[in-house]
Amino acid sequence: MTSRRFSTIAVIAAIAFLIYAIADRNLRDYKEEREVAPLADKMDPNWVPNDTVTGTVLAANFAQSQRDWAQANFYLDKLTDPSANDTTTMLRMMLLALSAGQFDRAAEYAVKLEAAEKATPTPKAELEATPAGDGRDLASLVLLSKAIRGGDLEGAQKILGNLHSPALIAFVQPVLNNWIKAGLKQPLDSGVDGLSLLQALHRGLAAEWAGQKDVANRVFDALARIPLTPSGTLMVAAYNIRQGRADQARAALTEALRLNPMDIDAKAMLDALNQGQSPALKPQWSFHLQGVSAGVGLAFMDLAQMMVTDQANDSALIFAQLGRMIRSDVPGLSLLVGTIFQDQKRTDDAAAVFASAQPNDIDYVDAQIRLAELRASEERSQDAISILENLMQKNPNPRVAYALGEINRQNKDYKKAVEAYDQAVSLSGGKVDDDLWSVYFVRAMAQDELGEWPKAEADLKIALEYRPDNPHVLNFLGYSWADKGMHLIEARDMIIRALTRTPSDPYITDSLGWVYFKEGDMVQATDFLERAVSLKPYDPVLNDHLGDVYEKTGRKLEARYQWRRALDYADAVKDAELIGQLKAKLADEKSASN
Repeated sequence: MTSRRFSTIAVIAAIAFLIYAIADRNLRDYKEEREVAPLADKMDPNWVPNDTVTGTVLAANFAQSQRDWAQANFYLDKLTDPSANDTTTMLRMMLLALSAGQFDRAAEYAVKLEAAEKATPTPKAELEATPAGDGRDLASLVLLSKAIRGGDLEGAQKILGNLHSPALIAFVQPVLNNWIKAGLKQPLDSGVDGLSLLQALHRGLAAEWAGQKDVANRVFDALARIPLTPSGTLMVAAYNIRQGRADQARAALTEALRLNPMDIDAKAMLDALNQGQSPALKPQWSFHLQGVSAGVGLAFMDLAQMMVTDQANDSALIFAQLGRMIRSDVPGLSLLVGTIFQDQKRTDDAAAVFASAQPNDIDYVDAQIRLAELRASEERSQDAISILENLMQKNPNPRVAYALGEINRQNKDYKKAVEAYDQAVSLSGGKVDDDLWSVYFVRAMAQDELGEWPKAEADLKIALEYRPDNPHVLNFLGYSWADKGMHLIEARDMIIRALTRTPSDPYITDSLGWVYFKEGDMVQATDFLERAVSLKPYDPVLNDHLGDVYEKTGRKLEARYQWRRALDYADAVKDAELIGQLKAKLADEKSASN
């Protein structure tokens, strides 16, 4: 199976071209009639675009540059001038409608574009010479999604066969074609050589749904022979479990546990197999068995996730919304769209997507958690807590309890935070899954704030069982030991390991300086504490520590200077205890000098 890297980049380039080149072409198309608003109007905070075609298009361009898809779509909707009905503007209007999740409207524009193309066909050479067929292939994907949503698989297959973009033909077309052929009861190719991982996976899933068992077995056997991620290995295991192939499932689960020894799902499934039982499978692993619309929706999500990995969020949003256009309940898809909106600072759009999840959706719990986290980030903590408490009553879940603990910890209500974290561990059966390992780390931080160090220390040691090389866990435990004058050699070793992994982290650098200070090695302590302050000059704790080492080595004036800097940078609420200590040090030094 070949690498998917080149093809992915080609797809991203094609869609990125469409998003930005169409905007540039709109500007060029209206350049001759552009009227620049008077400078006084531009300076007026209440200025709005004029009602000309030019003003509206410019306003839409600016909104798009801010990733405000709904506002851009609003301005383009105002275009009534016949000159706005050219294919370039219609392409852009379709794109904005799709990005904003206005699927029926996007389909309307795609139909108009199809009609315009039939009336005045673009030469094939010109289509193939331009990325994404100058956007017409994207219109085709919108029409394809509409067809699949309506069950018109023959129409969808015809649309798919008429793509022009080399990137889409090479990479997207084969993935979708597997599902359409399966839905039309056409035989799938059993070969896997030359396929990307995504193409192979969806060929196997489509073959399984269509009952083409030999093809599915051959594909999943091939997938089992190549390196996969832990989640990919679990998908292979789930397939083999559904097919009653216990030996193959056992081999895949063993590999999954080799990759991730703390994976409770893999362990539970392997234990069930070894006891002659049928393992329970998560619903998302069998979602594709709901049919072609489910499979194509999953394919669009997988394509979008790959683009997110390549930091191409605008392109990812297009593919993710195509998937939602077909089915809104594809596992992970609404979460992905909401996350992209959050990254683009479109919090209202993100909240609307998260809130759209229905109680019977696989992602409902996660969507509610994300909505609560979003409200907390907007300083609406009580709304966030209410969402999670209501969710806990209806659906007790360790992830919900964890999220509730995090919001309480951010609010400095450490007692309630610990209670929520305790619930998360209890609901997990006393030991959380690998995905939730950090509950021990954050519970330790809350316990430390409550002065319950023995409990915090025990949790940090458990966290290290899950993540033995995590620099933040190593640093927290190592620094805490050093600050208490405990286990100094072990603390130093831990912090050095942490600093090796994040050599520019100012806090870990400070921790190493502090452990040397506690050991009495003032040369090393001075070196690392000065380096920490140079990395983060305005941190009060770091400046306080550097003042302490200066004072210890007889550099009294420099010590006072660092303590005063620390005092200047300290927050009256957050650093109240430190402020009292700094004032006491400065008072002691002043009386000593007198």
